[in-house]
Amino acid sequence: MLKTYTKRIGLVRRKESLTHEQFVEHWLSIHADLCMRLPGLLNYSVNLIDRERFSGFGYDGFSELWFDSEQALEAALESPEGQTLLADLPNFVESIDPLITEEHRMLWPEVSV
Repeated sequence: MLKTYTKRIGLVRRKESLTHEQFVEHWLSIHADLCMRLPGLLNYSVNLIDRERFSGFGYDGFSELWFDSEQALEAALESPEGQTLLADLPNFVESIDPLITEEHRMLWPEVSV
């Protein structure tokens, strides 16, 4: 049986006072650096959405944070690093809609070293 992971997906709307470029710059530099400091974080990705191409979607992007369990996710967000990360959200995000999912990897590329 393949291992499952707890994943937190954050559907994000850009802060209205920021340009798309300012939003992306903050997310991919300042916020991403804070996120990568979360204890227990296994994987992290940022997915930017082209709002002109997908205007009906309503979000500017989403993040994916993988943890071994929901308890590990909760502990990470409650940690000092997690509190700093959450405090940064108003600097570039108008709103965020989080989802907690259980990921079942069906086909995954092997990493060769």
